Amino acid sequence: MANPTASEPRPFTLWTGRALLHWARLLQRTVASRDRRRALVARRNAAMRAAHERGVDRETIARTIGLSSAHVGQALRGEPTLE
Repeated sequence: MANPTASEPRPFTLWTGRALLHWARLLQRTVASRDRRRALVARRNAAMRAAHERGVDRETIARTIGLSSAHVGQALRGEPTLE
């Protein structure tokens, strides 16, 4: 049973709380996912560089990953890739 001394939130308070919750959700889906994607791309680029250092040529990497040869070359040089 609910606490009889606790009052129900006022409609405006509840509305602003829900608006803030949707704002937090939007931030989570945009900012957090963007940062997560950057981390994954950095890891992918590191794996491509490691493969290249072990003898896998650029064309094979590009074909296997599905990126252009120029994009793979940029990643192999350690330059930031735009994605």
